[in-house]
Amino acid sequence: LFSLSHANTLSHKRCCYKYKQKKTNPHLLRDMIVTHVRKNGDASEKELEALALFMGHSIQMQRDSYDRRTLEQKVSPAVKLMQDMNSLGGGGIL
Repeated sequence: LFSLSHANTLSHKRCCYKYKQKKTNPHLLRDMIVTHVRKNGDASEKELEALALFMGHSIQMQRDSYDRRTLEQKVSPAVKLMQDMNSLGGGGIL
């Protein structure tokens, strides 16, 4: 998946096609993994940074190139945080 080996790329293409019926490439697989991990919201910054390094790039490149969430999906944790703060404080910030 993260290797430059031609043989590994072909086997990952077949694997992805088997489950998703879509042709793919290493960039698309990275895109799907990063978007999935970020969408779930359960990965720490350290884990996201480690994933970026494992993929051979920076955390900034991970955010800029591979994260395909919508703006609404990206700000959703902040909205939930503000709602939780309001419910605890009886009016609070929002």
